[in-house]
Amino acid sequence: MAFYAHSRDDGDFQLLHVHLLNVAQRCEANAQAFGAKELGYLAGLLHDIGKYSEPFQQRVQGKNVRVDHSTAGAKWILEKASCHQHIGTSGAANYLARLVALCIAGHHGGLQNYGTRDEEGTFKRRVSKSYSELPKWTSAWDEIQVPTGRIPLPPLFQPNLLFKHKDHLAWKYSFLGRMLYSCLVDADSIDTRDYTCEADRILMQGRKQPAMQQLLERLDRFLQPLEKAEQSVINMQRRRIQESCRRQARSSKRGLFSLSVPTGGGKTLSSLVFALEHAASHKLRRIIYVIPFTSIIEQNAAVFARALGEDAIVEHHSNFNLDEYEENHSAAEVRQLKLGTENWDAPVIVTTSVQFFESLFSNKRSKCRKLHHIAGSVIVLDEAQSLPRGYVKPCLHALQELVEHYNCSVVLCTATQPSWDKLGFPAKELMDAPTPGELMDTFKRVHLTSYGALDDRISDETVADWIMESEQILCIVNTRKHARLLYDRLQSFEQEGLYHLSGRMCALHRQLIFKEIRERLRDGLPCRVISTQLIEAGVDVDFPKVLRAMAGLDSIAQAAGRCNREGRLDIGEVIVFYPERHGMPEKGWMKETAAEAQHVLRYEEEAFSQAAMQNYFDRIYGLNDNTVLQKTDSQGIMSLLSDKNGNLEIPYEEISNRFEFIDGQMQSIVIPFDQKARSILESLPYSQYPAAELRKLQPYSVQVYSFELAAMKSAELLQKSGGVLYLTEMAYYSKQTGLLQPDDVVEHEVLLF
Repeated sequence: MAFYAHSRDDGDFQLLHVHLLNVAQRCEANAQAFGAKELGYLAGLLHDIGKYSEPFQQRVQGKNVRVDHSTAGAKWILEKASCHQHIGTSGAANYLARLVALCIAGHHGGLQNYGTRDEEGTFKRRVSKSYSELPKWTSAWDEIQVPTGRIPLPPLFQPNLLFKHKDHLAWKYSFLGRMLYSCLVDADSIDTRDYTCEADRILMQGRKQPAMQQLLERLDRFLQPLEKAEQSVINMQRRRIQESCRRQARSSKRGLFSLSVPTGGGKTLSSLVFALEHAASHKLRRIIYVIPFTSIIEQNAAVFARALGEDAIVEHHSNFNLDEYEENHSAAEVRQLKLGTENWDAPVIVTTSVQFFESLFSNKRSKCRKLHHIAGSVIVLDEAQSLPRGYVKPCLHALQELVEHYNCSVVLCTATQPSWDKLGFPAKELMDAPTPGELMDTFKRVHLTSYGALDDRISDETVADWIMESEQILCIVNTRKHARLLYDRLQSFEQEGLYHLSGRMCALHRQLIFKEIRERLRDGLPCRVISTQLIEAGVDVDFPKVLRAMAGLDSIAQAAGRCNREGRLDIGEVIVFYPERHGMPEKGWMKETAAEAQHVLRYEEEAFSQAAMQNYFDRIYGLNDNTVLQKTDSQGIMSLLSDKNGNLEIPYEEISNRFEFIDGQMQSIVIPFDQKARSILESLPYSQYPAAELRKLQPYSVQVYSFELAAMKSAELLQKSGGVLYLTEMAYYSKQTGLLQPDDVVEHEVLLF
């Protein structure tokens, strides 16, 4: 009898033993990047042996039957005889067998909590099934042969490292399991794709990806005209920063680094210089650029594309405009990009903090699939200080693990560095000549003052008057409501060049507004902008004057980076003020960071000095009152992986559920902002490729809270198309301020179309 793994539309079938061998070899190659290739081969070979059953063969022939084909391989390798014969008899053997079994059992549904025999949906309950409860699959041994040679221990389980890291063994063990799982599910996905879609196989095998040395040469050519730019003090310092990054990249061993460069110092290109020089020197495989805010990711990605070429870069983030990409690229390039985002198989990846870190802690097949390609990378974490405080410890532990056991280097890149060493993660500073202190003096382009006492509430009327006094001014506030109220007040004056920016506007809308703002600033025209903090981090705008509602000191520093950015003035003016109640929440993160900033501003002579910043972050992270673990691991993720978990019974699903950067109470709705969006929504239910269509809609989405969503549903403002919620009454979306609330007064004659 012939046993098959998959069927194809043309009626052909893939032989099961061919699929198993292909996946084993590919999984082995994937896991070689971190010293676990033998475990990878074993997981790949055994992952589908449950398909050697009559019920599954009926299913592959078209019968609608449900078959558990993933438990067989997991259960078999856990048996003592199988474990010892194929993995070995060391004390670690049973634990390594368990990792292989977890990967096999979850290769479709995700890594499960270890659990107990009595808990539904757990790994232990699943592998406790008797063989009589599973379809008979013993014909597997007629076609496949499992290697019997002793598997060498992965580096993590070698005795010297095992003893050295015993306090964090559960953590490291869980990480290895997720990496091995990534190797398996990616190998399985690719072999299935290659069989079922010949065009994709030919496309991906025919790729010619540029090597790191080639990309470094492209970057050097891109930088040559910049090196000939005006010999100003700022430009000379930018070149010194790049030279320091280049020198450190060549001379430094792999490790954890910090790059402290003030706003305007050319941090983006300097970090790219380090990353490519370091990768070329240490034979690393790729660069992963992790950016916290979608408001700046496209700006940075565009710089990388100009410097390195589009053939080197895969953007993986929610704002990526696939529709625009399709207009300017061939069908093959578009398909290659889509496949590249699935597993990050490209020389340069540009992604978000949410995508990067949630994948590292996920238990889901689709999110974990890319993880093994992180091994052997230079990871640049832009605006590292913006990591959500409650997840700082797990994130830093993950980065440290990538450095120690997965052949990575990490750069924590920011103008406002926290005390990484006090948090237990000492990072080598790349700026030694010039030093961060010297750079602070050189790039000091603003003077910070406050209106009134630091806690005197300033009325909206007063703030509006200040804005009206300046031709070009940026006012950054803390809440969407405050931005809207200030804009409405100023709009009554019918002033030219007045703009509003907030998360109530879809990304595509904001991009259009940013373009207008930059043009007016360049041409010296009136330009008054009221924005939430989305404009702060890295957005390339240059105002002579900036107002900032009281916030965290790092946010105030980022706001200052939008003032006199190019150094055209002797000194720019940044003014902080304490807003009315609707501009400062009564509790929560914003209120807390503002209070800590007030404390530092009262007692530090220079608000943006290294000493002031470190004082601020020490207070924020609880380093001064012994609350650091409570504050930097608010979800208790580290406690699930502490040395108390001596049996290494990892709750993968629970960890994944706890690790959620973005508030799970928020949901996206699509704004049909233009005809393209409306056409996509109309065709979505009938699309053969809904995932591609959904991606095109991402730049049209706005995040709303659950209570807002409920109000909009109650007012019958939303409908569904292909599972996507979208706004049906465009009177509730303003060209000026974005999404309105159902209780807002709306004049229906001002419809957008």
